[in-house]
Amino acid sequence: MSVAPSPLGTQRIGEVSRVANGIFQLKLPVPFPLKFVASYLVQSGEGWTVIDPGFDYPPARAAWEESAAGVGLDLDRGVERIIVTHLHPDHIGLACWLQERSGAPVWMLEGEIENALHVWDPSRGTGDFVNYMMRNGMDAETAGATAGTTRLGVRVPERLIPLRPGDVIELAESESRVVHTPGHSDFHFVLLDEHRRLLFAGDHLLLHITPNIGLWTYTAPQPLERYLGSLRGLRGLDVDLVFPGHGPLFHDLDGRIEELLLHHEERLSVIHSAFDGGPATPFEISRRVFPEDLSDHQLRFALAETLAHLEHLVEDGRAERLYGDAAYYRAI
Repeated sequence: MSVAPSPLGTQRIGEVSRVANGIFQLKLPVPFPLKFVASYLVQSGEGWTVIDPGFDYPPARAAWEESAAGVGLDLDRGVERIIVTHLHPDHIGLACWLQERSGAPVWMLEGEIENALHVWDPSRGTGDFVNYMMRNGMDAETAGATAGTTRLGVRVPERLIPLRPGDVIELAESESRVVHTPGHSDFHFVLLDEHRRLLFAGDHLLLHITPNIGLWTYTAPQPLERYLGSLRGLRGLDVDLVFPGHGPLFHDLDGRIEELLLHHEERLSVIHSAFDGGPATPFEISRRVFPEDLSDHQLRFALAETLAHLEHLVEDGRAERLYGDAAYYRAI
């Protein structure tokens, strides 16, 4: 039996609704299949904290203008701080715009700040990324096309305050603790309110979909192992309500953790069986595992996710990497 969604947060995309005392969820549109990213507006006294302000996209800005006013938030004077769970563009994208409007500082984990400044450096070209894709079996034309989809013009805010695991933040007349949950990004974090039994989960825990766990040019080794470990580390928490970055809110934290752990065990088995008896490049494996007609944008996520699972299979002794000009793997 799968984990059921919560009846809370069922408003339409572009609208805001109250999901707990002093906490509102704003569904911000995004121009890709996820449809929306959830931003959380948390009221404490007369000030507000914004968690994950969304993708920098005109319809999302318009949703902010309309919905903030509807809950009494003045974007020019009412935002005290902006918290960003990780560097992906649908979470950090509007942080610079909101900071320029409000003057509020942006808080992220210290290592994620460093990664964001590197990944979204406007002077950084796509050559390394193209070479990385090609070394893992992608042809030059496809690698160039998929690299082009990374140019999103994300602006990193100027006022950045580093957080560290274990830091405690006052939120909604309560306190939330910073918990480092790597995997989806190296320095992704969640916020745990133990008193109110709430978890702001970012993209670490999603209900109907699984977060992409990929091995990219800028990520540390073993993202899948670190993701599974950080999932297991959340087992047994006394949490009643989870606020994810996408999809429905839900209540059964441990149930969803078990579903995600099982999903990755199944994906590892699928990838292991995709070798079909001989060596293959990661891109060849990814096209066997994801045979759908994928866009250039989706192809890079499929390859990065396949690489993370192949790396895990190697660590488990179920595959080996064959070194040469291009990467090949062989099942054991």
